[in-house]
Amino acid sequence: MDALIQEIDHNFESFFEQLEKNVNDVIKGQNGEKDSFKQSYRRLVSYQAWMSEVLEKLACNEAISFFKEAQNDVLASHSLARQGAWRVALMSLRSSIENTVFGLYYLDHPVELTLWAQGKHKLGFAETISYLSKHPSFIDFPNSKITGIGDLKTEYATLSKAVHGSSKLFRMTKGGVVEGLNIQSPSDFGGWKKREMAVITSINLTFITFFRHELAGAANLNLRKSISLAIPDSKFDKIKEDYKIRLKKQT
Repeated sequence: MDALIQEIDHNFESFFEQLEKNVNDVIKGQNGEKDSFKQSYRRLVSYQAWMSEVLEKLACNEAISFFKEAQNDVLASHSLARQGAWRVALMSLRSSIENTVFGLYYLDHPVELTLWAQGKHKLGFAETISYLSKHPSFIDFPNSKITGIGDLKTEYATLSKAVHGSSKLFRMTKGGVVEGLNIQSPSDFGGWKKREMAVITSINLTFITFFRHELAGAANLNLRKSISLAIPDSKFDKIKEDYKIRLKKQT
């Protein structure tokens, strides 16, 4: 037994040192993508803006905990991508979608939220999306492509492949061999960047639809500025047309 423990501990020392080296090497190697990570960080600021300007004013502490967790998820995804931990970075994006839609549901259901706090209520993603799709905030725009809900559903399905490792695109093993927990990979970075942009855009569109009355006229200027950094300019005209909300294009 002592010999086994010594062998395990020896392997641990190698793993411990190699892990630190791998992470540092990947972070250093990805410094060339600093501008892309800067753009990502700008997008993430929108979640904090929603928190401080709207969510914390309308939701109770229990409901806010879902949104805080979702915000932590997108920040974790950003950090994990810096380290080249691609699969778990995608898993964190998926979790941010779950926590966001669950937060919106419980915002409307204080009784169910109380039961959830007691461990007596559990939501499923599909039923929550179905509820939101029929919500008064969304049914007025059945044909709109900017409500965000459909996009969140699509992104969730895509990211679920990463969670379950069911797609070759998201596997961290090649031919059954673990190539590393932290990998510098331009293709994986490109895939994460695409998914991250889509998730942040979809969350913001969903919030705009759900809370559009909080953005009417000249209200919440700083929030609208933050949203403008998170959503592609190509959607601004449609948002103005459907919701009468003006976003500012970057100059």
